[in-house]
Amino acid sequence: MTNKNIEELFKQSLEGHELPYDASAWNALNNKLNKSNASGYFKLWPWVLGSVLLITVSSILFWNTDKKSTIKNESDKTNTSKNKTNTEKNPSQTINLADQKQKQPLKNILPNVVQEELPNVSEDNNNHIEKNNIADSKSEEGSVEKEQEFTKNQDLVINEILKIVCPALTFNCIGEQQDISNLNEVDIVLISPSNRQIIIPANSHKLITASEKGYYRIGSLSSEDLFTELSKQLVNEIPALDLSIEELNYLNGLPTLPINVRSSETNYTIYVNNKLMQQTNVQMAEVYLFENGSNQIMISACNEFKCTSSVYKTVSTDQEYNLLAVNAFDPFSNDARKSTFMPFALTLRKSPFKLVIIDPSDGGIVFESSDASNAWDGYDKRNGKMVPPNKAYAWKVNIANPEQKEKRDYKGTIVRL
Repeated sequence: MTNKNIEELFKQSLEGHELPYDASAWNALNNKLNKSNASGYFKLWPWVLGSVLLITVSSILFWNTDKKSTIKNESDKTNTSKNKTNTEKNPSQTINLADQKQKQPLKNILPNVVQEELPNVSEDNNNHIEKNNIADSKSEEGSVEKEQEFTKNQDLVINEILKIVCPALTFNCIGEQQDISNLNEVDIVLISPSNRQIIIPANSHKLITASEKGYYRIGSLSSEDLFTELSKQLVNEIPALDLSIEELNYLNGLPTLPINVRSSETNYTIYVNNKLMQQTNVQMAEVYLFENGSNQIMISACNEFKCTSSVYKTVSTDQEYNLLAVNAFDPFSNDARKSTFMPFALTLRKSPFKLVIIDPSDGGIVFESSDASNAWDGYDKRNGKMVPPNKAYAWKVNIANPEQKEKRDYKGTIVRL
């Protein structure tokens, strides 16, 4: 028999069957149901309350965590913004966050709900503050040193800012002059070796004579009279030099001027009327004065620094040098010096020469000689006769080896008495 047929049998047997109603049994069952429901309700309440509490606590913790994160981000942004602003205002100064913390505590700024968490939130900032304090201390020490350095060299800084341009000093020896131009908008100052100050006003110039040995310095003065040197030049001594002269003489047939030179240098140079005569190293020297009138004698010496010293003397001569020739002679005189004609200088000088006597009437040569001992005795070599008396004849002498600055040809007239 199948399961389906069994179910049909039970269904048919029980169809229409009813049990009799028992009121006392129903009441007993109802009482049991009510007691069971009350007991289950009280057993379920702690679970419900715990779930609600859990949800509430979780929400609070989530809100606090989000709030702390927000506050931290805002604090970081605020610190970054402050650091950036202070840096832009004063790049050379480090922000002292520790002082800000002392003046305005962070706990008074942040909400009370996160005050307990402040040490954790600002831990990184505290480390940063400590580093900034160290940097700030070093920066302050560096600033003091820089300030002292600036104070010490303030004029140099001012010169750099103002672009002061000082001319190069060119004088090298005592006595030299330089026209110093100041093209700046401020005064410049020149200080001598003895610390004498020479002010050269702005946009002007001044002629300066170097009168002292040592360094001349040029630069600027500050408002506190502090001198800043921009350039300097060493000025050297000139040679010590002195000159003395004696009387003009013709002992060697030349117009000789003896001179005595005293100098700190070994060599010196002699000039006559601005013409170089000789360079020598002897204390006693001689110069020849061939020109009539005033003659300027200059002695110049130079030392190792190329400094030159010069001294001058003026000597006057009353006649021009003409070989010491006379202008008349007497062939019949008993004095041999007066009975013939020969320029006296030619008898003393060792230079070769040629003497010619010329008749002015026809230009003919009356006499000629190249020997100082062969003087003219008044006879005309053309006819062998004595020339007429009181007649002027021309003479010429050519010097083969003239002295320095001496002319080669001399001339004059001679009369036979």
